[in-house]
Formats: sequence, C-alpha cells, structure tokens
Amino acid sequence: MIVFDQNGHVLNYEALNWSNNYFIMAYPTSIFDGDFQRITGNHIEQLPDILDACGNRTVVNITANITIAWLENSTINVSITIQNNEYTQYNGHIEAFINEYISRYATPEGEPFHFGFLDFAFHENVSINASEIYSDSIIWNGSEHYDAHGNNFSDIKQNNIDITLVVYNNSNGYVDETVFFSFPNTPPNPPVDPYPTDGDTGVNLNPDLTWNCSDPDEDSLRYDIYFGTTTPPPLVETNLTNASYNPESLLLETIYYWKIVARDPREATNESLIWSFTTRTNDKPNQPIKPIGLTKGQEGQELNYNTLAIDPDGDDLYYWFEWGDGENSGWFGPYPSVEIVNISHMWMESGNYDIKVKAKDIFGAESNWSEPLNITIIEPLIKIINVSGGLFRVKAVIKNTGEAEATNITWSINLISGYIFRGIKTSGKIDKLFPGEEVTIKSKIILGLGRTDITINAKKPDGGLDIKYSNAFVFISFIKIKK
Repeated sequence: MIVFDQNGHVLNYEALNWSNNYFIMAYPTSIFDGDFQRITGNHIEQLPDILDACGNRTVVNITANITIAWLENSTINVSITIQNNEYTQYNGHIEAFINEYISRYATPEGEPFHFGFLDFAFHENVSINASEIYSDSIIWNGSEHYDAHGNNFSDIKQNNIDITLVVYNNSNGYVDETVFFSFPNTPPNPPVDPYPTDGDTGVNLNPDLTWNCSDPDEDSLRYDIYFGTTTPPPLVETNLTNASYNPESLLLETIYYWKIVARDPREATNESLIWSFTTRTNDKPNQPIKPIGLTKGQEGQELNYNTLAIDPDGDDLYYWFEWGDGENSGWFGPYPSVEIVNISHMWMESGNYDIKVKAKDIFGAESNWSEPLNITIIEPLIKIINVSGGLFRVKAVIKNTGEAEATNITWSINLISGYIFRGIKTSGKIDKLFPGEEVTIKSKIILGLGRTDITINAKKPDGGLDIKYSNAFVFISFIKIKK
C-alpha cells in the first residue's frame, strides 16, 4: 500500500484509508491476516514465528476463487466466488486488491516498488448462508480510475497485473481466506542479429557490440553481457538497458566470445547463442611525406617543419625526427592518422643537414624513413677593418662578411698601456647588421701622452669574435695609429 510519493504528498487515498484503519504509524509496517500479527520496521527476523502463528490459527471453513479475463484497452473482467462450508451464516468483508507486479511508483532510492497497489476491484461486506455460494463480477477499466495526483491507469499491462482477494471475518477482523491470481508472463525472445556477426574476422579494436531482442509482452528489457577470450565467456556487465556494449580496448589477432542474457521486469530470461569474432592484424604505417619547411636558415634560428603519415588501420601515430646534427626529437604524439604534425628545431653550427622522419603506430609498428630534406644553415661573419686615429678618437669599421644577418653585436675599444687619463675604454652595441653591411664605431674622447696598445673587440651572442690589435701614440688629444 504505497500511501505517499517521494515528496510526502498523498499518492493514493484508498491506500491512505487502509493505512489509517490499521493505525500505521511507521514505515514499513507489515500487516498479517488482518492484523492478527504485525511487524513494525525492518525486522525480517520476526517473520518465521509470525508466519507459524498465522498458519496455526483456526479459521472459518470457507473457500474462495477468483478468475480474471483481460479484455482490451486496460480493461479486465474480475469474477469471484466464495463458498460457505459451515452450518451457520458467514458474515464478512471482501477486498480485491489490484496490484502492479512492477509498480509505477518508486522507492526513495529510485527503484520501483513491487506488487504496488492501484485500486480495489471489490471492497464490500458479504453475508453467505450456510452451505451457499456467493458470486459477483465486475468490469474494471483502468482509464476510469485515478490516483491522488489525477493520473489514471490506462497504461496497465496484462502481464504486470495481479489481483489478491482477501476475505475478512466481521467478528474479529482477521482473514479467513486469501486467493491470488496473476496473468502469465512470457519470457523475452532470445537475442539475435549480433554485430560483429558470428565468426567475423578483421574486427577493429574498439567495436560497439550490438544485437536485437524483443519481448512478446512488449516489456522493457535489461541485458547481462558475457564477454572474454574463453568459452563460455565470463559475466562482465549487468542490467544494461540498451542493446549495445563497448568493451575495453581489445588485443590484436585474438578470438573473443560473447553472449547476451535478456531479462524482463519479472525476471524471466532468455539467452543468445555464444558468438565469436576475431580482431584485426596490424599493418605498419605508410612512409611519411618528405618534411616540409625552409631549406635555408641561420645559426640559432628556430625553424618549423611539417609532415604527415597514413596508417592503413587508422591507428594514431607517433613521430620521430632526425635533424642531421646528432640531435633527434624522440617519439612524440600520438596524433590521428593523416593529421599534419608540426615541430621545430634550432641548429647551432653552419653547414648542410638532412632532415628525415618516421612514424610508429600505437602498437609499435614503425614505418620506413621519409625522403630526406636537405637544408643549409648559414652564419654571419663579423670583421673589424679600417682602424684609424685622429683628433680625440679612435675609429674602426665593423662589417658583416657572412651570408646571414647578425644581431646584438657588442664591441669595445680599449687602450691598455701608456699614460692615458681619459677615454681608456669605450663599448657599445649594434642591434642588427645585414650581410655586407658595415658600421663605423668610435671611441670616447681620448686624452693622454705617449705610446699605447689598442685592442678592438666585436662579438656575436653565439660567441663568434673578431679582435684587432694596433699600436698608437697619443699626444695630448691626437692619436696616431702605427701601421
């Protein structure tokens, strides 16, 4: 008797009245034989003694029978007979409970109740003379009966309905007779139409297993999955509601066995045959395309290169680049087959280098090396030329005689001997110097007297250096360079 919904609102007034008649104060409470015995709360350990007490109780000798005919459109014909086998009149009360085997109402945990009450087919007093038979019948249409929320029962299903007829004795309120009727339940049909098909080969390693299954009673079905490399296969999943299953990633070139057990709401089952399939072999990736990128660069310049490879099996791929300078990228990835990959590298010395690449699938099969891409790495060459003296200053020219642009060149002019009291050291920086370009540098104002040695340095960030040594004579403010 499901009295309240999950929000505490009255769900069924007939159930509420029944509960009030028995003064139900706690849930669950189980009433036996019209309150001859009861269990309040979850005390299953009390059940054996209570059942024994009920079974040993003396009752009036009456015999009841109930038959049900399913008509159509949620309509049933309920017929009852009660025979009084005593020598005196029998006065009692009858209730015929219409129940759903799998209830439309859920427990607080979200699972459906079982044998959930919907309505009474009979709910009335009877008087039966000695040795006579009482009979009655009723047409009950689910679309004409409602719960407390205004929902009717037009969607009842034949194999989910049962009726319990209970005959109460008016003298004490206890039950003298109970009979039960339920429509038969037909098990599901066996699952068929497996995919992959039985005996299939070359199956990919992440298949969606599917099948078809129907139920003669149009019940919703749940499935247990048996799957593995042995036969019969082990149980791996239970109570799936969809006719599909995706196993974990499978092994190459392996036979797998599987079967499906279908179960309806009343736990009737049927199972498929044991099916099998064999997973695919593994082919190595195709040769990657020749790396694509610049064929000329500078020392210390980061250059980008692209490639791609195709895997015949569609597997994801790792890539390995050899840069020709003793360095490599190591395996990096994975990337989907046919996806363009990009990587960069920096060469620290000028010269000619061959770049090549190979691919490896996620199972370790490696491709052949690609065709090599030849590249040239060039460097700037810094030279100090045209050192000259004159009034107050020393001058020189720094020239880039190489093929590459030079940047961040630091320079200095140092007078390292003699009597120099001003302009001993001058330094500076050239931000950029294109191939063939030259820049004149000059010292600070120099004042001194006598012979001196001059050192001029020009240095690139990578350590490339040019040094020019000269001798000079300083007379007050005039500097004469000795050739």
